[in-house]
Amino acid sequence: MSNNGRTHARWPSDLKVEVFSGPVGGVRIGEGVLLDVSLTGCLLRVSGFLKTGSTYRIHVDWKGGALDLPGRVARDAGRSGTDAAARHYGIAFNLTGGQEKDLRNLIDEVRRTQKPEDGGFLRNYWG
Repeated sequence: MSNNGRTHARWPSDLKVEVFSGPVGGVRIGEGVLLDVSLTGCLLRVSGFLKTGSTYRIHVDWKGGALDLPGRVARDAGRSGTDAAARHYGIAFNLTGGQEKDLRNLIDEVRRTQKPEDGGFLRNYWG
């Protein structure tokens, strides 16, 4: 484990997401971008206000299909420098076994799209 306290590597991403209130169903809160992702959480840039400690559903459409990731807002990282209406949020996932399997597939795709200088193309990441 690295000295930053993380047990899983975070992978840069630019996938579009929609955020909904509550873990299932719920009202659409806003849309944004998945800035990085790991098995335990992600960093989002969202146009919409999320409450620290509350649970939301992050909906991702990618070439492997649609994925719904329930998670709790662990921290509000402040305003985005590129979009005054957007904020950055750290999300801690609360996944089922099936959701974790689907997330592994998404992370594998994210890793494959990275350039070697960005730390992509790692072998045996899950091994």
